[in-house]
Amino acid sequence: MKIAILAPEFYPIYGGVGTYTQQLVRELSKKHEVHIFTVERVPKKEVLKHFKNIKLHYLCKANDYFIYNFKFQLALLFKFKKFDKKYNFDIIHSMNLVNMPDIFLKFFIKKDIIVTAHTSITGQVKGFLQSNKNFFKMAPSEKGSLLVFPYIWLMERLYLLKNKHMITVSNKFVKYFRELGYKKDLIAIHNGVDLSVFNYDSVKAHEVSKKPGIKIMFLGRLITQKGINIFSQLMQELKNEDVHFIIVGKGETKELFKGIPKDKYTYFGFVNNWELPSIYKAADIFVSPSFYENFSLVLLEAMSMKCACVTTDVGATDEMIPKKSLFKAGDTKSIIARVKVLMNDKKLREQIALEGYNNVINNFTVEKMSSKTEEYYRRVR
Repeated sequence: MKIAILAPEFYPIYGGVGTYTQQLVRELSKKHEVHIFTVERVPKKEVLKHFKNIKLHYLCKANDYFIYNFKFQLALLFKFKKFDKKYNFDIIHSMNLVNMPDIFLKFFIKKDIIVTAHTSITGQVKGFLQSNKNFFKMAPSEKGSLLVFPYIWLMERLYLLKNKHMITVSNKFVKYFRELGYKKDLIAIHNGVDLSVFNYDSVKAHEVSKKPGIKIMFLGRLITQKGINIFSQLMQELKNEDVHFIIVGKGETKELFKGIPKDKYTYFGFVNNWELPSIYKAADIFVSPSFYENFSLVLLEAMSMKCACVTTDVGATDEMIPKKSLFKAGDTKSIIARVKVLMNDKKLREQIALEGYNNVINNFTVEKMSSKTEEYYRRVR
């Protein structure tokens, strides 16, 4: 098959959508002719070092988040049809409902376009409003989403009216979209982990593993929606214990480490996906106190590297971790108490880590995700 992937976020990876896109592209390109339509952030040769058998098409340059998204939507509208005329794609797959890269293209092309819905704009806004109702304390991305919410909400509704085929990454979101009134073709395909990259047996733990104490890790954007304020309270509570905190992700750190001894934490900032496995492997406990997720890839990655995970009951997290092991979003006291239990019980830590590892190996691999996506392509083609 000739497959066109519409991906405003592709390389480098800034979040779960980028990870999903890269993993799917790597698997599909083993059997099919895959074309990536994206924005230019780095030279093509840098991207192509990490991918084989793909055709990469830059349609515009990256810029401010909202503006570049609009630019990419317009670029697809004006440039994509000539590529389709040249290659005659069998499948056109848009990688993210929230970005809606093909919102304008949909109205000017006869072919159906598949979209993957990792989340919805309404869900995202509800998530960061639940975590932080003070507009002035929100991250710039959160402020921007809130300010343009009425416009994006309307565009999303128009998009769904026009869209005929949709993949979402959890069973819970199938129900969500059905309740929203989406009556067209819809399927759940869970996210998967690339075990050739996140291979516990072949990955060497990062040097941070040699730091004294139990290693407690957070990975994600340093914004309230991801629960960084909860993790900050966790650090304050445990800063005098035999622990070392590992933080990966971009964001404001001025207040995060206030009062935390420098020898008690390692801050990595942004880390490329292929560098993450060694950091995960250095951690004993992975904490994801998020206020909003659909089906978190970072949790799957942490489990694949045998971290004992402590996380919240949001989105479809209970489709990968038993509900009894989840905590209410914002329940700082219970999350900290659970981390303390795991710190002091090595046997329990190892048991939870092994259960999570086996769950990923058996149920949530990128091969399973790609195979189910290919089956869907054949059905709707």
